[in-house]
Amino acid sequence: MCKNKINQYIIKMGKCYFCETEEREHWGGYWCKSCRQIKNLGNVYGFERTLAILKSCCIRDETQLERKIDGQKKKQKEAEENVKNDDSSYETRSKTKK
Repeated sequence: MCKNKINQYIIKMGKCYFCETEEREHWGGYWCKSCRQIKNLGNVYGFERTLAILKSCCIRDETQLERKIDGQKKKQKEAEENVKNDDSSYETRSKTKK
């Protein structure tokens, strides 16, 4: 049991403290390269401003989700109509060639 705990500690020792998936940039550091860049942006622009930007760009509220879904449905309908139009034009062209 003690060996398992030690092995788990050794495995996690090299992981980034933020994302916990990537390897740390160097043994003495705490962050991977990508997370360190995020941390540096927070240091430069302020963590509150960085968080506000991430929320406004990456997180969608209900109205934004509804607009996105409606837009995707509209694109899908247009694509289906284009396929139908292409099929009908193919049929008329093949009839005229015979």
